Amino acid sequence: MTPFGILSILLFVATAIFYIVFASLAYYWHERRESVLIVPLLYTFEFFIIGFLVVSLIAILLQFGPDIVVFFNN
Repeated sequence: MTPFGILSILLFVATAIFYIVFASLAYYWHERRESVLIVPLLYTFEFFIIGFLVVSLIAILLQFGPDIVVFFNN
């Protein structure tokens, strides 16, 4: 499996855990029913986007790192 695939699976698991924890905290302090579902979803999406950009950067560096090193050594 490629590094991107492994890191993507780890990101999905981390995002699910983040959502479960955040939703349980929001349920504990909820004022309206919408705040239990929508607010954690917004924060989880922000967490996922940042994580996806990090995973993409790591996958690109792992994929093209050796080529970049050879290019700069010549």
